[in-house]
Amino acid sequence: MKILHTADLHLGVKNVKLPADKQSIMKNEMLVQIEKLFDRAKIELFDVVLICGDLFHGKAVTSKVKKAFFSAVEKFESPVIYIQGNHDEFFVDYNECPKNFVCLNEENPCFCLKDFCFWGGVKKEIIAKDYDPRKKNVLLLHGNIENPTDNDYIDKSEYDGFKFMYVAMGHIHQYKNYVFNGTDFVYSGSLFSNGFDECGIKGYVEVNIDKEVKYEFVPFAKRKYAICECDISNSKGYYDIVNKIRQKLVKEEISIDDLVKMVLVGYFDENFEKSLNLIKDEFDNYFYFTIEDNSRIKIDVEKYKNET
Repeated sequence: MKILHTADLHLGVKNVKLPADKQSIMKNEMLVQIEKLFDRAKIELFDVVLICGDLFHGKAVTSKVKKAFFSAVEKFESPVIYIQGNHDEFFVDYNECPKNFVCLNEENPCFCLKDFCFWGGVKKEIIAKDYDPRKKNVLLLHGNIENPTDNDYIDKSEYDGFKFMYVAMGHIHQYKNYVFNGTDFVYSGSLFSNGFDECGIKGYVEVNIDKEVKYEFVPFAKRKYAICECDISNSKGYYDIVNKIRQKLVKEEISIDDLVKMVLVGYFDENFEKSLNLIKDEFDNYFYFTIEDNSRIKIDVEKYKNET
């Protein structure tokens, strides 16, 4: 069984801290990327796609976004299995969705494909009714298994009585994997990044299950958010700072397609004038580039001591 595991697409989200033109580009790019994702899944012969919650960002999602998503699902043809996340609302009539879109919930807790059973994030009492240990069982969950204070905390010990070959997780927006009692609990992370609080490469997880489980993270998003610190101490002038920033961008493997927050740190001479706007203009070829200045003036105390 070849599985594409994703979560936290948050389709329809607005990156409100970005300029309006950038917001519009990224919102439309999401829909293009979704089509690309399902095209890839079909070409690479995935048996099933798992979406572990937060498919849409909120109830204000437009009909254009819904139509684009479900059109891509329908073209994939194979099953797309979804569970609800904390951002999802019951604003989509799932009866009007493509036949290959499967929504798991308490009324429909399990979907079987070949010798596999996929279970939605439901209580153990519901799973126990039809659980068959002879099958290859996969569990989909949306919540936080790390932090008990989270409103969406999931106590993984609730599922200790069942043998799942793989637990597909959503809610945490970074790729993470854990092993509990021999079972892999894996967060795919969000498919796209929605702000500087979600820096790093985004993608999905490819899972292959036969007699054993193998999985790997696959980068996918066109852009990433990146926060970089650049020490401008001992800079002799404008071009010194620009060159230090360029070196930092190369070192951090940041592309011109990315969204960058460059944080200036260190000390500069009190007689040195730096123009943030001029520095920023040097990087206007980047999709989005902003500067946060946390550098400080270096004052020559001895010089002032000798003044009369």
